[in-house]
Amino acid sequence: MTDIAFKTSEGTILGWRDGNVIRATGIPYATAERYQKPEETTALRWGEPYAATKWSPACPQSFSPILREVLGMDMLNGLPLNENCQHLSITLPPQDRSSSPRPVMVWVHGGSYLTGAGDATVYDPALLVCEQQVIVVNINYRLGLFGFLGGYNDIPANLGLLDIIAALRWIKKHIEAFGGDPGNITLFGQSAGGDAIAHVMSAEGIEGLFHRVIIQSAPLGIRKGKTAITKSMIRKMEGLAKDATVEELLALQNTMLFSMKRVGLKGEMPFGVQYGHPPLPMEDRVEEVWRQRAGQWDVLIGWTDRETALFAPFLKPLQHLAGIPLLGKPSLEWLIRKTTDWIYRTPGKVFAQLMLNSGRSVYEYQIDWGTKDNPFKAAHVIDIPLLFGSEQLWNDALLCKGKSAEELLTEGRSLRAIWAAFARTGVLEEELCIPGLVRYHRVMV
Repeated sequence: MTDIAFKTSEGTILGWRDGNVIRATGIPYATAERYQKPEETTALRWGEPYAATKWSPACPQSFSPILREVLGMDMLNGLPLNENCQHLSITLPPQDRSSSPRPVMVWVHGGSYLTGAGDATVYDPALLVCEQQVIVVNINYRLGLFGFLGGYNDIPANLGLLDIIAALRWIKKHIEAFGGDPGNITLFGQSAGGDAIAHVMSAEGIEGLFHRVIIQSAPLGIRKGKTAITKSMIRKMEGLAKDATVEELLALQNTMLFSMKRVGLKGEMPFGVQYGHPPLPMEDRVEEVWRQRAGQWDVLIGWTDRETALFAPFLKPLQHLAGIPLLGKPSLEWLIRKTTDWIYRTPGKVFAQLMLNSGRSVYEYQIDWGTKDNPFKAAHVIDIPLLFGSEQLWNDALLCKGKSAEELLTEGRSLRAIWAAFARTGVLEEELCIPGLVRYHRVMV
């Protein structure tokens, strides 16, 4: 199984063949004790080659019944849970020693900073890698109470964000050994993953680590004004011992999530980055920092047409609204449009304007995919089955109902081609519309 060797500057990593791709999985990019900052791993300096043949462990998390119903599968699908989750996995096309270095795409998974994992089956990049001849790196980072609540009792804030930056340093340093181009690295991530990418762009110490970004459905509209929410959660944490069990931490986290629902939309994603704590600037300076750094990256940012339609079927008040004769469904659709604008579309457009620089490209896109009779048409997460996995994987997903396996494969290939084209050069056509799938345009000054 471990018949492919990659010789890095710190030791040999053994990969494995998996159908039409080559993988090197479960590679530790850093180590960290609980509530400690990540440190560069020394695992690759052992005398023996490192067998990268196991999937990366996921950060401890609670099961999400909503995701199970929408995706038609358990997202983690048997992945082990471990606080020491600072691992990454690399997927690449069959090696061709004569080829030039390939573009590198680094996937930052979403999940409200609470759930998900880089090696979740729903994020399998094999089709993207095979079709587009790119290298994809899926990374893990700490979540929830393990990675996104600090600034008290000598516990640093933003540990999950620091994990992501540590992963990028590892990739920059070692990806050439896998045939990747360290001078052509694109970050792409959805939902909280897109939000994390945007905030990495404002962080200290990230110069030269990546060159382009694809920010998918980032909830930038709820990034501000969360200080009171954070303080409330910290008060609940202060009485818990630092050596509490994982089970105790997850139980407390679930209690926090339930109590935050009364706060409103911001309480639906209470965990996240904490401004004014390393490596981030103060909240009132973030936009200034983004504007100052605009010339460093090409940007593709976008949203789905009906983002919040994902959540409507699971909220009882909205279910009742939809059932009101004549006015119910139009009112629900109006609410979906307005909340999509407020949380995703409008702040995404503001971010695009901040990123404008005469030397780099900035594009906005919108995904319109799905059938008219599917309530999840063009909803949050609809881009995931188009980019990842296989047509067989998504057979039972409510998101994809009404679309055939052939349509998913064909239309997904079109979207994957756009993402990879941007990753190669940062330049797309000035504008493009594929009806029923995606439209984009270049943002001009």
